[in-house]
Amino acid sequence: MAKKETKKVEFDGRIWPNLLDYNVNMDAQLISKSNFIFGASTLILVFILNKLATPNLLKTSTLANLPMFILLVGSFFSSLLSIMIVLPRMRLFSKKQRINKDIFYYKNIRKFYTRASYHAYIKDLPTDNKRIGEAYANQIYSLATNVIPYKFKLLKISGWILMSSIFLSFFSYFLTYFLLP
Repeated sequence: MAKKETKKVEFDGRIWPNLLDYNVNMDAQLISKSNFIFGASTLILVFILNKLATPNLLKTSTLANLPMFILLVGSFFSSLLSIMIVLPRMRLFSKKQRINKDIFYYKNIRKFYTRASYHAYIKDLPTDNKRIGEAYANQIYSLATNVIPYKFKLLKISGWILMSSIFLSFFSYFLTYFLLP
């Protein structure tokens, strides 16, 4: 019986754009969801501020205004956290840095002195499988480890703050309705 030849399979890199697109689409979905939460919490914030700016505020007790204050604080923090998802430069809580060799990241592009020197560096990139693989891997790894988890965490916290403030506001409204004469 003849021995089968084992064929050496090389990675051709066709999967890199698909992996990057998947992570970029996930990032876009997180931004879209944060825009919704930002819009909803900002509308609630403006509505409550309008209600609290009336002269009747001083005539009612603080306990009667407690539901509106809860909604005010909750919607403010929810809108603040959701805007931090859209504006990545406002990363107050993130200590993670991007990969230094990521040639597509703008800070690393600025290391080249001219546009021509950057062009010379990347012009043969599509033909060099090792370098293109490393460039894609850096992008995908940065998105998957630094960007997307950070945004997802902020989106989750923002959504929970908004929902909790709405439920606490309803709960405190019904308590004050039954407790106050």
